[in-house]
Amino acid sequence: MSPRDVVIIGAGQLRNNRERDFDSATEPLELILRAAAASAEDAGVGAAELSGVDLVAAVQIVSWSYADDACVVAERLGATDARCVTSGAGGHQPVAMLQHIAGRIAEGEAELALLCGGEAQSSLEMFQRADAEIPWSRDPGGPGKFDRAVGGTERMWDLGLVGPIRIYPLFENRLRYELGQSFAEAQDWSARMYSEFSAVAAGNEAAWNPVPRTPEEIATVGPKNRMICFPYPLLMNATAKVDQAAALLVASAETADRLGVPESKRIHVLSAASGSDCEDVLERPTFGASAGMAGALDRALDGAGLGMSDVDVLDLYSCFPVVPKLGSLHLKATGRALSATGGLTSFGGAHNNYSSHALVAVTRELRRTGGTGLVYANGEYVTKHSATVLSGRARPEGFVASEAIGTPQTVRVVDHYIGEAVVETYTVEYDREAEPARGYVVASLPGGGRTGVRVSKKDTYTLGELVSQDREPIGRTGRITESDGRRTFALEGAA
Repeated sequence: MSPRDVVIIGAGQLRNNRERDFDSATEPLELILRAAAASAEDAGVGAAELSGVDLVAAVQIVSWSYADDACVVAERLGATDARCVTSGAGGHQPVAMLQHIAGRIAEGEAELALLCGGEAQSSLEMFQRADAEIPWSRDPGGPGKFDRAVGGTERMWDLGLVGPIRIYPLFENRLRYELGQSFAEAQDWSARMYSEFSAVAAGNEAAWNPVPRTPEEIATVGPKNRMICFPYPLLMNATAKVDQAAALLVASAETADRLGVPESKRIHVLSAASGSDCEDVLERPTFGASAGMAGALDRALDGAGLGMSDVDVLDLYSCFPVVPKLGSLHLKATGRALSATGGLTSFGGAHNNYSSHALVAVTRELRRTGGTGLVYANGEYVTKHSATVLSGRARPEGFVASEAIGTPQTVRVVDHYIGEAVVETYTVEYDREAEPARGYVVASLPGGGRTGVRVSKKDTYTLGELVSQDREPIGRTGRITESDGRRTFALEGAA
């Protein structure tokens, strides 16, 4: 046993108020405290031991505002001497926080830590729709931190190309093109994968939508599964309106011994790695791959001294189908189960905190079966990446961490270009009447570089061609013009 050995000793999670009942509505802090108590009970140490944690790492709460998420949790636990760390925004943060915790424990700077996060977005919106007073504690900042969660550069905001629903389809459509797939083939892959995730969620007690769905249900567009942004209907989008919380107790091996935690409960954190791509999506060198994702996955496996063939349990972040597609393609794992949790559509996408639940799910599975697990978490717009390797077996090296390396590559973006351009990727956003409302095109320019541009709702020809299931729009030529200070793109043949 290495002095750098770091182990997860307790894992707890919960779902609350699926029935959307006012009396059951509970603020995120209370949900987190329940999950923390569950993690202590799971470790067999009792909730009283939580007052002895010396590090509290909280995943940033989005649905409700506290002065400092981690410090509020520590105060309520009675952990008065604990160091407190609250993450920034992004779905990668649970794994990034685990990397931080494991590093501190491995260096002897902490002995017992709590990783926690929770959301109550569903209950919050229930109160807001009823225009009812919300009986939760808060700081003067008021409820909600969506401004921190959306991200994007000034260029992206000017274009309106912000929000996950608009950006992830850009990667999906380009990946389909680069793989030489038809629309039907790409959608079938997405639907089969998400159907498998729904079956996993059906067996997870904290899942928000624990209903197995067939690939046909997921792929078929209709009143209950309307198109959001092409090519993703509702059942291929993350579900953010959930009340969920998760917590993990992480300790040094010596502390686990002192607490009497049996070996069968200990899951060793072998390695963790992070990576990033450039913040501005329009500057990405490609939309069919992610260098930051690939680097984080590779370095996490290398740090553990393992290859993908050594991994028994896998959970790849799945806010939209393209993310697990990119991960599985890089890992050469397309024929494997890609989620131990159930995915962000069926299990639930608790804003930044989904991968805390993934860590719970993989911990439980490794306790049951032994072996090794890999958890990958994605933040922003395939921008921030964190991966960790967990195992039921210790190793002499203990925990090994790898930080992001290098500067992400970029391409030149021409913001005010007018003239001929070629579709590189695109999406079309639909309104609630199931009609195309606007389009977004990323276009390659004749002199090199690219630009981002919108498609007018009035241009029914271009919008119709972009959402055609029979003719590939990528690679087609069009023209960018300007009117009243706004540039728009129209394919050749548009009136």
